[in-house]
Amino acid sequence: MLLASRLKNVFPFYYGWVVVGASGTAVFARMAPNITTLTLFIYPMSQELGWSRTLISGAVSAGALAALVLSPAIGWAIDRYGVRTVLAISMVVLGLSMTSMAWATVPVTFYVAFATARVIFHTPAPIGASTVTSRWFIRKRGRAIGIIFLCGAVGGLVFTMQTALMIEHFGTKAAWLSLGLVVFAVSVAPSLFLVAERPEDIGLRPDNDPEPAITGNEHEPQLAEKMADDDSWTLAETLRSKAFWILFFMGMAMFAVNTGTNVHIGAYYRDKGLTLTLAAVAISFSWLISACGSVIWGWILEKMEARFAYAIVFLILGVSTLYLLTVSTVAGAFGAAALIGCVSAGSNVIISVMYANYFGRNALGRIRGIGETGVLIGQSAGPLLAGVLFDSRGSYTLVFLLFGGLALACSLIVLTARVPVRPPRAAAVSSVGAI
Repeated sequence: MLLASRLKNVFPFYYGWVVVGASGTAVFARMAPNITTLTLFIYPMSQELGWSRTLISGAVSAGALAALVLSPAIGWAIDRYGVRTVLAISMVVLGLSMTSMAWATVPVTFYVAFATARVIFHTPAPIGASTVTSRWFIRKRGRAIGIIFLCGAVGGLVFTMQTALMIEHFGTKAAWLSLGLVVFAVSVAPSLFLVAERPEDIGLRPDNDPEPAITGNEHEPQLAEKMADDDSWTLAETLRSKAFWILFFMGMAMFAVNTGTNVHIGAYYRDKGLTLTLAAVAISFSWLISACGSVIWGWILEKMEARFAYAIVFLILGVSTLYLLTVSTVAGAFGAAALIGCVSAGSNVIISVMYANYFGRNALGRIRGIGETGVLIGQSAGPLLAGVLFDSRGSYTLVFLLFGGLALACSLIVLTARVPVRPPRAAAVSSVGAI
């Protein structure tokens, strides 16, 4: 915080953008244990260690279950101890987890290390970064959070390519070590030294806006309302609101369909005759689209009500999932990748913005911690359901029909998630001049 106070007037631009960049390094680093990274380890690890592919990929589910249990506590810690502390500790833990997998020669140590890394992937990094960004920006919140998840998309692409090159030339042990070292090098110092919790802590205002002028009966009600911390919802108020539970279940549906499709899409492309290389290139292409899409969705959210943007993302998700039924060529795979990348970018940015816009800044960590459990349930259930349906039917046709129909239905349901009105709080009443 001391360094932030000294640097706030050094840069020729608002210090909030430094916070965005610093917390964005954590979102970049969280992609080290991403699914597309693990996918590249499955074959060589199964050959070297004699583990089944089911055993190796099961670490993803273990991480999701661990994050499901820990998410509310991490959200509480973000509000209690600050994003800076949580991000810095998380990045150290993530770096240690990734490097330790170089020596994970028995399943239990691999599961502990990878599941720990996936907890960081799911909760403290994305929630912490989007929470602190939401506290620094209100009018420009969309584009700021878009940049945060742009960093994540770039991380997904970089770590996927790095993993492939390291395994090919130096082996799996060197690959794990290199991932951990990049995490340490990129994210720990910025999270610890450059992140400041709130602009007010160093004498600034959100968006670098001036103080609201209030003189006599003249005031700026919109700005004052935006800036007032007492307008933020408490966790108890949030849990009693209809809007929260719509966002909760929509997040569950979004990531059940999106993750369920993405986990199986590589195998589906192979079933359709695409080579492993072409399937990998098509999947990587979705990261490029996601990177560009993160910034675009952030800009859209400053022009359009968030629930309408969320409905559009669900519509694209439904169309892209049904479109997969027609994919049999490389061009079709790249078209599907473009739509999937658009959905991945939009879902991350829009959910983060909606929670902040709807429920304010004060308890945002705890609110996101609870809300994220819905996302984690979806991420755990979607791939499992898709696998069960494929094993019973011998194809992904029913999977894509079911998932596509669910997404299209949610594109209508999410429109009911209107901005909630906070219930009035009991005001202190003082007696003056009792007779």
